Amino acid sequence: MNLKQIITAKNAGFRTQSFEVTEWGVTVTVREPLHTDFYRYIKTIEPLNENEELSDSEKDLIKIKAEARLFATILIDENGDCIFNASDDIDMADLVKSYGPIHTRIVNKAIELIDLKNDPIKEAEKKSI
Repeated sequence: MNLKQIITAKNAGFRTQSFEVTEWGVTVTVREPLHTDFYRYIKTIEPLNENEELSDSEKDLIKIKAEARLFATILIDENGDCIFNASDDIDMADLVKSYGPIHTRIVNKAIELIDLKNDPIKEAEKKSI
C-alpha cells in the first residue's frame, strides 16, 4: 500500500478502540469523534444549564438527543462503517428511546481517544476553528 492509500483509507484519520461491553455480551469498536461532531455536541448541551425557560426534563431530553447523535457518529462495525445514521430520524428515535448509561460509557471511551487535556469545550472550539 502506498502512502496515499494509507492516508485515504477508511477511518485513517481516526483513532479507534475495541472493547467488551459485558452487559451486551459483545465487543464494540468506537472511533474518536470528528471535531465538528464533538463541537456540535458541546455547543448543544453547554447553554442548557443557563436556560431557565426549559424544564429539567426538557433539558434532559435535549442532552440525551445530543449525546445519542454523537454516539451514532462514533460506533462503527467491523468494516469501519457507522452502525447508526445520525441523519436518519428513525435510527435516532430508536436510539434515543433506548439510550442509557451503557451508551454514555461507550461515548466516553470515544471521547477519551481525542486526548483532551483540561477544558474540553475550549479545546473543541480551538480544533473547530
